[in-house]
Amino acid sequence: MATSSSLPRLRSRAVAMDAAVPAAYALGALLLLGEGAVHVQQYVSEFNDVRWIGPLFLANAVAVVVVTIAGMTLPRIRRLAALAGVVISAVALGSLIVSYGTGLFGWQEVGFRTPVALAMVTEAGAVILLAIAITLDPGAVRTKERA
Repeated sequence: MATSSSLPRLRSRAVAMDAAVPAAYALGALLLLGEGAVHVQQYVSEFNDVRWIGPLFLANAVAVVVVTIAGMTLPRIRRLAALAGVVISAVALGSLIVSYGTGLFGWQEVGFRTPVALAMVTEAGAVILLAIAITLDPGAVRTKERA
């Protein structure tokens, strides 16, 4: 049984959730774009002549730009775009981890450089924020309620 004192608290939570979801989408999109920027910078400065790795860096940048534009301009597919962003970033982060171990397509990363740190932060941050946005998106709940 709801009391009058519990109603304002419930409303403030709903307001906070309504603000948190768009913020998580927006910050996740910014982190995706940051990831793409790091990959373009690294392609231009170091990996443009590295077989497989160079083209994969460019493919990552193109993918994050497409996903970000689609997610921001087409609200109906925002959740799908966010999911694609999670997958892109998780694969990039996993690939970076593999490159430090056994190597990836003949490339083995050594040392820890600033661009590697930036890539890790943007990729992990995008995964976390976009996953939060997908999970908390009230639009998904409304869709299920209609069915």
